[in-house]
Amino acid sequence: MSKIIDLSGKLTNERPKLKLAEDKVYEIDDRKNTILMMNQKMRSADIEDVEFIDEMIEMLLGEKAAKEINEMNLSISNYQSIMIAIMAAITGEEYEVAEKRFRQSADI
Repeated sequence: MSKIIDLSGKLTNERPKLKLAEDKVYEIDDRKNTILMMNQKMRSADIEDVEFIDEMIEMLLGEKAAKEINEMNLSISNYQSIMIAIMAAITGEEYEVAEKRFRQSADI
């Protein structure tokens, strides 16, 4: 008889969320196809391009969230924090772990 590995209790369609303010909570699209598209775009994009940052946020959080975040008129440092938080949520890491890796890779 073959061994059965039961993942049914581990699989979920629940999406991670990003909270930027009391009334600003956004669901992160961490589905496989979205992440593969994001990775493909990251390979060929200038990550310091404003349009690229906006496009990534729209892809991962949705058009409404991207518009609301853009209207907040945040600093680039805040955008970096948002992107680090999104990456942490996608990979299932704690924010601090993802931030440390980002700071080391960017030599910041």
